[in-house]
Amino acid sequence: MKPPTFDRFFSRIHVLKLVQSSPSTVLSLVDRLRERGIDKNIRSLRPILRSLMIARAITAELVEGSGRVYCITEQGRAELEAYMAQLAVLKAELEPEEKE
Repeated sequence: MKPPTFDRFFSRIHVLKLVQSSPSTVLSLVDRLRERGIDKNIRSLRPILRSLMIARAITAELVEGSGRVYCITEQGRAELEAYMAQLAVLKAELEPEEKE
């Protein structure tokens, strides 16, 4: 599997973080992303959800009256943890060095 593009990398992090906090429908994910200043629409979010499902990072359960509800899996938690570790390294590299 090829690594995700920069935009997709951050989209995956956001989606995993959101479904980690609470199971979500695609509409609630779009709304919650917009609250955070990320302008994704359903069309752009569905391929990310599909990719996460193929990677077994999330599952989808059809709930009557709500549609598909996405939940994070243990594999998804591990992926999110790995992404967060990569971001911590990047943050450390970008911080200015302290002068003695």
